Amino acid sequence: MNPPEFTRQAEAPLFPNILYNRPITRTGAGRLLVVGGHAGEFSQPTAIHQLALAAGVGECRVVLPDNLAKLLSGAPGTYFAASSSSGSLGREALGRILELSEEADAVALGASLSNNSNTTMLIDKLATAIERPLIVFDEALPALRTNLAAVTNNPTSLLILTMPEVFKICGALGIPIQIRPGAGLLAKLEIVATLQAACRCQIAVFSTEIITSTAEGLVVTPINYRLSMVPAVFYAVLSTFWLQNPGSPHQGLATGAYVIAKASTNVGATDRPSVGELATAIDRELRQDQF
Repeated sequence: MNPPEFTRQAEAPLFPNILYNRPITRTGAGRLLVVGGHAGEFSQPTAIHQLALAAGVGECRVVLPDNLAKLLSGAPGTYFAASSSSGSLGREALGRILELSEEADAVALGASLSNNSNTTMLIDKLATAIERPLIVFDEALPALRTNLAAVTNNPTSLLILTMPEVFKICGALGIPIQIRPGAGLLAKLEIVATLQAACRCQIAVFSTEIITSTAEGLVVTPINYRLSMVPAVFYAVLSTFWLQNPGSPHQGLATGAYVIAKASTNVGATDRPSVGELATAIDRELRQDQF
């Protein structure tokens, strides 16, 4: 396979018009619904909520299992749906989540989900029942291993992945790929391009760079490697710019990657930036006069 063509984005955004013309009203900035959490872990959904608001989404709602209601009742943007006996979202949560999805512009599945059978069946059903653009990542992927086509064949869906997850999806879909140890970025691009050719959805892959992939091509944006320790920043910012640009997902994803990269240069010297530091850095970047 010949190396795929790609565009590199670094010091300047490839699509400055996306930044210059960002929504100025809450209504126009889109509504994101994040589905996730379980009794022992809910930091990922709350981090996505904070980072998506910093990235400029108009409204972010998080739906968690109702066994967390006593602990988190009254938290901004937090809603609850039926939990299973193990403390995760249960099958009975389907109706409530579908009801909330009707008021969203996109729904994100994958934040701190449990792998029990109740939650797996719920996520599998949501992937086909939700009538809104769908964002899938992290712990939603194993739940959809037998129904990945519901996402990959949907042109209004977005997959946000790590490279190991790319390999697993290719395997689950029976997509032959060639792994060439030591080939670096070009090998990653070949594999992502192979996956994209078999899909109708859009794809974003993060590691030491962000690779955004759509039918219009590949964009590579180098980032601070420490950001891989805070995956919520990729889920939140890429989702925000993607849902705000439904007519130009290629440009929206690339611009979201640019914002992440620029913000990552201003998060101090700690090995793992905090969610608060990243939210402040993203907000600062987006408030600069040139945008």
